[in-house]
Amino acid sequence: MWSIALNTDNTILVEEAAVIQPLIDVLLATYNGERFLSEQLESLCAQSYRNFRLLVSDDGSCDATLAIVESFAAKLPSGCVRWVENPHRGCGPARNFEVLMSASRGDALANWVAFCDQDDVWLHQKLERLAEEMGLLEAEDPNIPCLVHTDLRVVDDQLCTIAPSFVVQQGIDIEKVSLPTLLSVNCVTGCAMMVNRALLDIALPIPRDVVMHDWWCALLSCAGRRSFIAESLVLYRQHGGNQIGAKGRSLNDRFGRALRDGRATLRRVIALGRATVRQATALEIRLRDSGRPATDVETYLRWRSRPLWARALSSRCYYQGPTLDNLCRLLLW
Repeated sequence: MWSIALNTDNTILVEEAAVIQPLIDVLLATYNGERFLSEQLESLCAQSYRNFRLLVSDDGSCDATLAIVESFAAKLPSGCVRWVENPHRGCGPARNFEVLMSASRGDALANWVAFCDQDDVWLHQKLERLAEEMGLLEAEDPNIPCLVHTDLRVVDDQLCTIAPSFVVQQGIDIEKVSLPTLLSVNCVTGCAMMVNRALLDIALPIPRDVVMHDWWCALLSCAGRRSFIAESLVLYRQHGGNQIGAKGRSLNDRFGRALRDGRATLRRVIALGRATVRQATALEIRLRDSGRPATDVETYLRWRSRPLWARALSSRCYYQGPTLDNLCRLLLW
């Protein structure tokens, strides 16, 4: 098995791995990412965990993204980088990642799958730490759906730190993350996540009503095991073009967003509320089809259909995070 790394002069070093490690498929979904993509590819080469394969799917880039990946792949042995044809170009990141998930599941070579965004930077031990934790989760039974995720360091476009911990910045209490809370709010970030093959099996195909691929995987992990590593192992770059991003939660940040695009924000919140109901319905169907209990999802859907006063009495069971966010969800959903 081959491994890749960076020399001190940033040239790529290819060497044969001495220790056999479980293969990880790193899924890279690209779209017009030329500005930051090279830094992400370099950070992949610098991983302490060597046995991984890079699967790439593009969403219809019209910049130098494809050329950057081709140049990178040309320096490596055949098989280290695999292009995956995307039949759903222009449909966004969730479908792009679904194509990659299906490709990894289809050839059944990798034990685990890690999601990779084109504009981030991975720290040296990211894959190694994820693999260690996943090994512990799978120790009893690798056929149980498992998910491992880490904290992130929020940085600007020049990689200067905005917040050392994404979890702290967003006010996430990891101990309270559960299926009931995940049904309304996703607290598991895709670029910091790794899942096993058992979870891929129940995740695919991704229903059309799913909001995002990582949220869907987080929900399904509640049917198995999920573990959080309290280390910021990803430089989560914020540059104005993020699909999701790490929005500031201070009153000043919120007030600024309300002034800039209050109506658009209101429409997005309302639309997300409707989408969470459709996603929960899709989850209920998938769990039942796979022979797993869906009682918590049924209870949630009944709760969402109740009058405002009834939902207000138990909203903290489902809405985790800052009080202002929860109040908006309660009133607008």
